Amino acid sequence: MADENSRDLIGDIYKDYEKKGGFEKLKGMGKPLPDEVLKADPLYSVLKNANYLPEWVKQRQKVRDEIEQLLEYINKDFITEKEAQNRVKAINKNIKKYNKLCPVILQKQPVSLNNLSKDLVRWE
Repeated sequence: MADENSRDLIGDIYKDYEKKGGFEKLKGMGKPLPDEVLKADPLYSVLKNANYLPEWVKQRQKVRDEIEQLLEYINKDFITEKEAQNRVKAINKNIKKYNKLCPVILQKQPVSLNNLSKDLVRWE
């Protein structure tokens, strides 16, 4: 706990700004906050406004793109079954990487060659 002699620098700056009327002419003053501000995660809003994508989001997009490409190759017979199986193994390695980076609730199961179309839906 702070003693009486310590100062709250940020608090002092805030109070000084308030005394000078700095908060009187703010944009939107007296209006309710929009629902998106009240419901959103503040960190997410800051990151979104900074055009920053977390690494796990980039990894998710990479996995999705790899699955889409593999399905396209399979549908057009551009790839052998053995090559497709090797690609599935590589995709599953990227899924493991994704699962290490993302929040626990967003972790996903590995994909299989037999269910690739259904697996793609989980990654969209």
